[in-house]
Amino acid sequence: MSGAGTPLHDLEWLWAPVFLRPGWRYDPLTELAEPRTRPGGLSCLARTRDGREVSLALDWLRPGVLRLRAWTGGPPPDSSPMLATAPRPRPMEPALERRDGGLRARIGAIAVEAGGPPLLLRLLAGRRERWALAAQEGSLVGPTALPLGVARSPHGAESFFLTWRLAPQERLYGLGEGFGRLDRRGSRAFLWCRDPDGALSPVAYIVVPFLLSSRGYGLFLHHASPSVWELGDPYPQSASLLVEDPYLDLFLLLGDGPADLLRLYTGLTGRTPPVPLWALGVWWSRCMYRDRAQVERIASGLRELGIPGDVIHLDPLWLEGRERQQRDGCHFRWSRERFGEPEALVAWLRERGFRLSLWENPYVWRDSDLHREGEARGYLVRSGDGSLAPSLENAHATPVDFTHPEAVAWWQAQHRPYLRAGVATFKADYGEGLPPQAVMADGTPGRRAHNLYPLLYNRAVYQVVRQERGEGVIFARSGYAGSQRYPVHWLGDTPSTWEGMAAALRAGLSLSLSGFALWGHDIGGFWNPDGLKPPPPDLYVRWAQFGLLSPVARFHGIRGREPWYFGERAVRVVRRFARLRYRLLPYLWSLVQEAAATGLPLARPLFLAFPDDEPSWQVDWEYMLGPSLLVAPVFSPDGAVTLYLPPGTWHDWWTGERLQGPAWRRLQVPLERMPLYVRGDSLLPLAPAVAHVGQRAWSPLTLQVRVLERAQARVWAGGRPFPVEVVREGEGLRLRLGPVRRRVLLHFLEPPSLTVTTLSGAEDVRLARRGRGTQVALRANGVVAMVARVSGG
Repeated sequence: MSGAGTPLHDLEWLWAPVFLRPGWRYDPLTELAEPRTRPGGLSCLARTRDGREVSLALDWLRPGVLRLRAWTGGPPPDSSPMLATAPRPRPMEPALERRDGGLRARIGAIAVEAGGPPLLLRLLAGRRERWALAAQEGSLVGPTALPLGVARSPHGAESFFLTWRLAPQERLYGLGEGFGRLDRRGSRAFLWCRDPDGALSPVAYIVVPFLLSSRGYGLFLHHASPSVWELGDPYPQSASLLVEDPYLDLFLLLGDGPADLLRLYTGLTGRTPPVPLWALGVWWSRCMYRDRAQVERIASGLRELGIPGDVIHLDPLWLEGRERQQRDGCHFRWSRERFGEPEALVAWLRERGFRLSLWENPYVWRDSDLHREGEARGYLVRSGDGSLAPSLENAHATPVDFTHPEAVAWWQAQHRPYLRAGVATFKADYGEGLPPQAVMADGTPGRRAHNLYPLLYNRAVYQVVRQERGEGVIFARSGYAGSQRYPVHWLGDTPSTWEGMAAALRAGLSLSLSGFALWGHDIGGFWNPDGLKPPPPDLYVRWAQFGLLSPVARFHGIRGREPWYFGERAVRVVRRFARLRYRLLPYLWSLVQEAAATGLPLARPLFLAFPDDEPSWQVDWEYMLGPSLLVAPVFSPDGAVTLYLPPGTWHDWWTGERLQGPAWRRLQVPLERMPLYVRGDSLLPLAPAVAHVGQRAWSPLTLQVRVLERAQARVWAGGRPFPVEVVREGEGLRLRLGPVRRRVLLHFLEPPSLTVTTLSGAEDVRLARRGRGTQVALRANGVVAMVARVSGG
């Protein structure tokens, strides 16, 4: 849902270049004084060019993580809701050396060197420089980008700035959603979460102050205040940031590659926990289902046509009187006139294998009883003068104050009757509208709380769903650093255009590189720039193919997004790809568990899997779904695709054709297909296609095996995983199968002939053609070559 555009009020100055702001004074740090080592770090004073003292602290945390803090008044807060746990410095003291007028401090292989003036810091791993502050000269008459210091606005407000050196071929990623190029170098970003009114502008619903570099470093700015990032613009040789706080709190991450940097970052801010299996099924929604009769027609139509689905979602018309409101707000009063009793609707849907999701936003309509109650109890956001602070997105609604513990409990209490009636989850829409002039219950000013507000909102809704339903999942639009702990998120109101679809992929992959493992988008696009017309059928089908092979699959938009509105051909293609998604559920479920353990997202830019392959860093129109599948959506009405296959062997999912990478290919793709390739040396767990996840418990579970040298996987089936490994040994194969408690079929597609020399596992495993236990059928070219049974199954 989209509201009125968010005015920036007095924040326009943040769009100005960091070092080109009229009336601003920039005071760089020049030298260090009184360095003192302590367990886990180094503390010292620094002096600025104007003679001010700035406190400076460096902390070595877990391996690969340093923390740099600087302040003029009080120190930065040690922790915040952004962090999963409070950081703890390592127990040893750094070795300190003074050299050439500067100093060097080291713990283990990570060293920091300081020199100047102006003050320059270098971060080294071993002898290799990984990151360094820089003083970037402009033209002969132009300004200079300064390395580290304090900036003062004409009104006396203090901010901290930072400039660092960029290598000639360095690439930069992250910062949350980005609807433009995946590589952020050459762009500027203003981190202030905002409804972009169409998802094709420089602002975004989800902003994350985490930057990932191809040089093996990452920066996490531990601030909620607005910040500006200049990434090779205006100075191509350097990057700068400015944050509106009288202190700097920056985590510096050093990793062995992009996947390692994501592991380190999500180790600080938290990883995406597993969602229930049904959340990986297909969600059906629109803006808006009018009444129960329409919901029943939609659900029955899907089942009659054999199109899978697990969730039916109701947008705001479930709220009594919503049709009389001009803008979205919330009061949690169920419209019995439209939908009858909630328990009856839930029961009707559950009989057909569907769960019910309900919409909300965190702004309470002023003319509601809920608003009067919240105002009387002090649970709604107020301005500095004590008056109510209306949402930036609806002047007739007031945000809930999620810094007030009693307000959180009160808001959660509004959900409980519906969750206890069987509602499965809530769509936590909006959240970008906290006004800058607000003062929160805990004293935080609105400018500093604005970006944090979506995180607090996500957390409140996720917690109550988990408490009442025993499983955690919401559907959220806005977010900040740490929001990935409260899945899932979607990419907002993308337009129903080919460019809107491509922008959705870029924004999703940027979220993947910002710690968000689970994201979805409005299949078909939310709105049509040509009015209320539906998207063209070919665009709808192509978007459905892409969406059904995204981490989360939801059909949604203004007017119907069910396939029968787009013709018989659309019905056939959507049904085929939806069934493919359900066949892939064991694979997706295993990826969800991997994400919770490592921070790796489900949808991955190619370079996450191929960091040593230069073209993989350039491609942002295709992606890896986990380690084994390469997905190349079609973004043009003529079906033309420029495909890049990274190094290795690849198998066309549709034809079985074997291809060798690296290779570029120009394809003409019929509407019934989307380029999909399986990586060589892979084990792909598959289940039978079902109408919904409750229909069958993956019986049998099939492992598609393609092995040239070695293929291995950790497959989650039920509550615990089992490892599988297949190794080629001469003309035969060695199979190792861990403890497994279900029927498993191993379908060998590569090699085409099979000789099993060894079958071993953590349990007593024997080859047999008869007997009791879990059956493992080894297939070659679809023919059973050998049958094994795992004892005790």
